[in-house]
Amino acid sequence: MKKSRIATLVLAAGAFTALATVPAQAWTTEQDLAGTTPNPSGVSDCAPDTSGARACFDMYGDWFIVRDKTKDGYSAVALWRLKDANGSVMRGGNVWNKDGAGTLRWKNKDLAEEYYVDWAACVGDWATKEILEGSCGPMRRIINN
Repeated sequence: MKKSRIATLVLAAGAFTALATVPAQAWTTEQDLAGTTPNPSGVSDCAPDTSGARACFDMYGDWFIVRDKTKDGYSAVALWRLKDANGSVMRGGNVWNKDGAGTLRWKNKDLAEEYYVDWAACVGDWATKEILEGSCGPMRRIINN
């Protein structure tokens, strides 16, 4: 019985070590600054707002739309992930609106078709590119086609 427990502990420790040495993500987080050129279609689907941000996505041209809702010294951010049918992240990043409260900014991305796009509205520090912990609303999902 003791040998069985020891073997189980050794296997579990080996599995933990293997998991701990695998990188957390195999893709680079893209950091994009949204600009003032508007989305030409004007059609978008929005993730749930937070108190400080609104983030929308238009699959007709792969546009992210980010609104800073609050004068709080932070930037509004659209956090996004492009995922395959198995849920594996293929690409991801953040689209930042650093221009202050009340501004609406757009960023065009070239995302693969027929994959899932998950995104959320968040608040972060543009200078450090850090999203504030607990600032993101629920993720929204759409099939990009």
